[in-house]
Amino acid sequence: MLRLVVSFVFAFCGAAKASDGARPPVRRAPAVLEGEDGGPKIRVAIARNSPSIKLKTSAKTYLVEVKTGQKYLLLANASYDIKRAGEQSLSVADQTLSSPIKLLSADGSEKVRLGGNIYKGDILINAVPGGRLNIIEYLPLEDYLYGVLPSEMSAGWPLEALKAQAVASRSYAVKNLAPGKDYDVTDGIDTQVYNGTKGINSRILEAVNATRGEVLKYKGKIVTAFFHACCGGHTGSARAAWGEEVGKPLSGVSDPFCSGSFHHKWHLGISVADMLSFIQAKGSTALKIKGIRLYKKDRSGRVITVLFVTDQGKLQVKVTDIRKRFGNSDFKSLYLTSVVREGGYFEFSGRGWGHGVGMCQEGAKEMAKRGMSYKKILRHYYPGASITDYGN
Repeated sequence: MLRLVVSFVFAFCGAAKASDGARPPVRRAPAVLEGEDGGPKIRVAIARNSPSIKLKTSAKTYLVEVKTGQKYLLLANASYDIKRAGEQSLSVADQTLSSPIKLLSADGSEKVRLGGNIYKGDILINAVPGGRLNIIEYLPLEDYLYGVLPSEMSAGWPLEALKAQAVASRSYAVKNLAPGKDYDVTDGIDTQVYNGTKGINSRILEAVNATRGEVLKYKGKIVTAFFHACCGGHTGSARAAWGEEVGKPLSGVSDPFCSGSFHHKWHLGISVADMLSFIQAKGSTALKIKGIRLYKKDRSGRVITVLFVTDQGKLQVKVTDIRKRFGNSDFKSLYLTSVVREGGYFEFSGRGWGHGVGMCQEGAKEMAKRGMSYKKILRHYYPGASITDYGN
């Protein structure tokens, strides 16, 4: 059975140890007041669809039933198994509790270690369909951004680029606040990468604090401020990429600023045998590939489909399917410039890295190096958008 280990790292002097060989008790604890939220909060899924959770405490810890507010005390240096007990209930040390439950330190430090990362927010454990559990961190939006920034952009990059990233990430996060769902964002690349407190330093704090509350808006609505590593000379359209009607800020712009990036151009060789296996897995009966042609493109030049010419006729395939099969880190983008047969390989050439929509991080870095402000960077990559406080 897959089990996640959550280790609490609260500093708590003189905490009593659980007796050896005895099941640690869950004790009712008196209600305690919680502090002010300090502004908007966000819910981050740091683990999803886990069958059970192994909880280890290194200090006295409160376990709270969110629905009732009832608190239970978990002993220090003890181990607890958290499992599903019913549709909307959890089992902890022979106690059945209503889902969700929240974990808090008894001394108020609120620091949790999970999978090598440290988290400062409230940790909630929810029962979800399929007999599974989710672990959600609930924390102030600005604290969340402290963790996103070093995970999405190098802290050593120019400060104005970091500020631009802070505004883009804040806009993306606020746009994705979803009260009707179990969480707002994940901690992975499907939303924004977030690793708790890892990588936070003075430059990260400065970039977030200097832009506190600032988001991008277009016609009164917050922009889903997508971003990517390198556009290769022209950013893409969100409509072409995902069918989203998002207006001018995400329609794509010409971008000369990432031309010096290592990722501006790339090449990848894929064996003829691997390509044949790929199209056969998609239902083709071909035994031979005669050639591959770049077929349909969007306005930015990104290729939507390629045409396989085989001994059994022609076959159109989405480039996103090819990229998924051969890996995003090698098949870096849809911005293909050529594909040619060389010996036993098809040699793909392309530009940029990532989906190409929104801010080009390599371009933002170069603009900042040339002395341009974060506001100028954002106005270049999100044309027509205004920079304003999310409360306005």
